[in-house]
Amino acid sequence: MKRSKNRPLVVSLLVGTLVVAGVGLALIQTPRGAAQSEEVLLRYPDYPPTPTIGPNPTLPPQLAGASTILAQSDFADASALRSWEFVDQSFVIAGAEGQWAVADGRLAQDYAGLVRDRSTHEVAALTGDPAWLDYTVHMSFYDEFNGTAGVIARYTGSDPTTASYYRIRALTSTFSATPKLVLERVDQGVTHTLVEINGPGFTSRIWHTLGLTVRGSSLQATLDGQVVAEATDSTPLPAGRAGIYTRASGGILFDDFVVTTP
Repeated sequence: MKRSKNRPLVVSLLVGTLVVAGVGLALIQTPRGAAQSEEVLLRYPDYPPTPTIGPNPTLPPQLAGASTILAQSDFADASALRSWEFVDQSFVIAGAEGQWAVADGRLAQDYAGLVRDRSTHEVAALTGDPAWLDYTVHMSFYDEFNGTAGVIARYTGSDPTTASYYRIRALTSTFSATPKLVLERVDQGVTHTLVEINGPGFTSRIWHTLGLTVRGSSLQATLDGQVVAEATDSTPLPAGRAGIYTRASGGILFDDFVVTTP
């Protein structure tokens, strides 16, 4: 008797059908809890939540009760930017300029360029009258990861690369670079150190205040209400606008900017 050539195929199909049926029956009868007890093959780490930004520090009494307020901004909304000029303190190609924005009632340095790249080039936000002479400029800042904050006084010049001004510049304590606090004069784009302090710097992710008083040839800088640097400039800059200094790296907020007569 001749064997059918199709018998192996029929047997294979029959065996395959029985296997599929058995697997399906096993899945139906598997307790619901069994699937939940299977080992997790991939688990993402639990990252800590982003710290909540607390309330701003209050203004020192001598500023809150000043007889003359030359300028003040709490950056309540985007309309506050109309009285500000934003400049890059070094040459950058078109499209790579530092960006600024108002976010949640604070002024944010918003990286560089339309694609919001992180950059280390210096940027400034300026306001006020070029005729301002003696005054105190004071602000609050909250650093997330930028690491650099400063205030500017007596800023003059239309070209940022050749401008003249005074500046107190502060670095976060996590940076290895020193000094952490520098009071300096920028004259026609060239920086001259008046006072420098190696440390400590400021702590990130908490609010700080930074101030600079210019009166004749005398300068005094404060951090969190404490005097950190004083200097006398033998050839003082005559007058100029006030402002904020940082780098186009994003990750820093500014608020409660005020300029008063000392």
